[in-house]
Amino acid sequence: MNNLFLRIRRYKISHQFKRDPKVKAEWWNNDAHSCMDLFQLYDYEDNIFETHCQSVSNIPTGRYQDTIATGPFQIKCFLEQRSFHCPVHGICNTADIEGQWINEYSVEKNDSNRWLIHDDQSLKPKPSGMITRIPWSAGCFVLHKSDFEAFNKILLEFNIVKNEMIDGELLEI
Repeated sequence: MNNLFLRIRRYKISHQFKRDPKVKAEWWNNDAHSCMDLFQLYDYEDNIFETHCQSVSNIPTGRYQDTIATGPFQIKCFLEQRSFHCPVHGICNTADIEGQWINEYSVEKNDSNRWLIHDDQSLKPKPSGMITRIPWSAGCFVLHKSDFEAFNKILLEFNIVKNEMIDGELLEI
């Protein structure tokens, strides 16, 4: 049992991620208001880490409805990396804005894609360290690589282990 708590403060403008809302989802169009939301880690009531993250699904190949809804969630730490270069943490026991439940395995009933916290590196087989133009989210919370490394360092300093859970909440401001 740990005393860590994660709070995401999403700005309402983050939902307006298209430069031109009349144009369909495109790589060049889905980058407005990127990575504005606050990612805050607390130990009891002390804010011990704060950075910005992308919390709205903005990737053109994804679905906006896969964005995590406001309210409580948990993260399951240090899951299998699969195609990621970085460690990943699962977002679970919450719902997306469409109302679909994301279970303890960080997936929805009819979707094998995982909801995660990860960095902004390109996926394998691209080389490690290759940063995407902006943090692309398919419903995940995405941090810049250096910020994500700092977050993971704190988790390790607090002796957080694989599959350990941390409570959190997402607020919209």
